[in-house]
Amino acid sequence: MIKNQYKDGERDGYWEEYYTNGNVRYKGYYKDGKEHDLWEQYHSDGNIMFKGYYKDGELHGYWEFYWYFDEVMLYKEFYI
Repeated sequence: MIKNQYKDGERDGYWEEYYTNGNVRYKGYYKDGKEHDLWEQYHSDGNIMFKGYYKDGELHGYWEFYWYFDEVMLYKEFYI
């Protein structure tokens, strides 16, 4: 299942996609068809995989990557 929004034929606004088991696969925002603002992606069991920010479709700011089994942060990166 996908929750989404379009504006003038392009992805725009809040988006969510789900695994077949009902858990969230990813969630985030689009602006003018490009990823923008906070995005989070999860494993099928619901544990977070990573989260970070986009600006006009490009990685921007802090990104955090997590260990699969217990959601301990593995590392952080900063993109300009």
